[in-house]
Amino acid sequence: MCIRDSYNALVYALSGEGWAGTDMRPIKLGQLATFGEGDAIRLEAKSELDLFIMGGQPIREPVVHYGPFVMNTKAELQQAFEDFQKGRLGTIPATRLPHTD
Repeated sequence: MCIRDSYNALVYALSGEGWAGTDMRPIKLGQLATFGEGDAIRLEAKSELDLFIMGGQPIREPVVHYGPFVMNTKAELQQAFEDFQKGRLGTIPATRLPHTD
C-alpha cells in the first residue's frame, strides 16, 4: 500500500494475525503497528487479517497519554479524567453484536 512519504501511518489489527513493516514484526488482534518515513507500508497475513489503516501528516505536538485518553499536556489529561468521572463525556449504550463463525 502506498502513502505520501511525508505522512505517518498506523495499522490496528481488528482480527487475525500477520506481520507488519519491512522487518516483518508480528501483529495480531488488538495490536498497533506504526510506520514512519517512506512511501509504502508492508503487511502480510498469516490468517484472515482485518486491519484499520490510518495515515496523516505528523502533528508535531507534544503527546501525553494514560488509559484511553491522549492529550497534549498532563493538565489536559487530568481534565479529561475529571470530565469522564463526572459524566461530561456522555455515554455509549453497550450493545453486543451477534457472534458469527
